[in-house]
Amino acid sequence: MRHTRGLGTILAVIVLCSVSIAESSPREAIEDFYARAISIMSAATSAPQARNDVRDLARGLFDGRRAAQRALGAEWNDRTAAEHDEFAHLFTTALERTWLAMVQARLPRNRPPEIRIVDEQIGDGGAALVRTRVRTRDEDDLPLDYVMSRAGGTWRIHDIVIDGVSLVDNFRAQFARIVRTSSYAELASRLRALDDADVAGPLVVAYFDTDRADLGPAAQRDLARVAARFVADRQARALVESHADQRGDVRSNHRLAQRRADAIRRHLVSLGVADDRIVTVVYGDQRPLCRERLETCWERNRRAVVRLTP
Repeated sequence: MRHTRGLGTILAVIVLCSVSIAESSPREAIEDFYARAISIMSAATSAPQARNDVRDLARGLFDGRRAAQRALGAEWNDRTAAEHDEFAHLFTTALERTWLAMVQARLPRNRPPEIRIVDEQIGDGGAALVRTRVRTRDEDDLPLDYVMSRAGGTWRIHDIVIDGVSLVDNFRAQFARIVRTSSYAELASRLRALDDADVAGPLVVAYFDTDRADLGPAAQRDLARVAARFVADRQARALVESHADQRGDVRSNHRLAQRRADAIRRHLVSLGVADDRIVTVVYGDQRPLCRERLETCWERNRRAVVRLTP
């Protein structure tokens, strides 16, 4: 049986426009990636293997080292060559997973979406921008732009801008906060946990009031219940995925979701869970459970999910 749908990745259902392009252009690199990804999905007999194969393919499309250096900022200069290699690997994984998850959340569920490559710009310095549009489940065109440059004779991505928000800039702000308040070792530890995560079902789902990040009594009880599990198992780590509803702009919703993730982190730490065993992933409004413009729907989307990872 072929696994072309329901694979937990956006690539199984993408339809590309056919265009005439120059050889070895940035645009060609993007189109070639999607064409090969669809081929993998069409021939797949194992959903997990297909998902891993597409992720390996995506990894080859990224200039992870350049993206990692920008995301880490000035701290990069204080790291060793071995740390550069490890951080580039870890960051490429985080960037690729976030890209797939954020776009998947916007795609139609019951019909194949379409990605249109609408523009290609190549600057004098060798940088390029490939602009695409994705038709979402709400019948909107989601701007999805790829910032690229030549690396090893091929065009590779070093940033993705989704609906005007740079993924690398978002990571850079989070990384700077972790290094400032803790250390580079703490940042690397969190990225390693995310890289190794075999994500299980939710242990806790905490819901929040509109524009609020404080934990209610039910969430505090649930977190107290699972905290004992983390304290008893010193090898386990907590993965916190934080969300906001669709109201407001992308940036403010991302900041609100970050505050919610921080609230859960602080509460788990207060219950005895070591801070370096908690990894947070902030999705903002990019992964809603439902999209109806109803309070009952918005309530479901104002959430943070706590999972157990190895």
